[in-house]
Amino acid sequence: MISCPVVMADIVLTTLNAKYLHTAFGLRYLLANLGDLKSRACLIEFDIHQRPLDVVEVLLARQPSIVGFGVYIWNVSQTTEVVATLKRVRPELTVLLGGPEVSFEVEQLKICQLADYVITGEVDSKFAELCGK
Repeated sequence: MISCPVVMADIVLTTLNAKYLHTAFGLRYLLANLGDLKSRACLIEFDIHQRPLDVVEVLLARQPSIVGFGVYIWNVSQTTEVVATLKRVRPELTVLLGGPEVSFEVEQLKICQLADYVITGEVDSKFAELCGK
């Protein structure tokens, strides 16, 4: 499920949903609260059954400078693989994580060690603030 055309976007909001028909309302909330940055952003959703390498290819086609991931118990393994590949291919890419799976035990999770920022708690204004830096 892709919610933006294949155009460049500085900021990409993404997650791997449990099923194709699911929708990530949290990402839509973040997108709506980006303020002036909204025109530079897009939202792309995947599902956990897609190959991580295919996810990386779609994300990099947008040529982002920031990718924000929603991380949940059902997608943490696949998202970790996607983030690791992104950072290996484009180490300068800024990766932000948020969501319930990365809100606790941040130091112990491999995905958190790969990311540039982990946002815990309320993310609406924190995400926009980090993207504006």
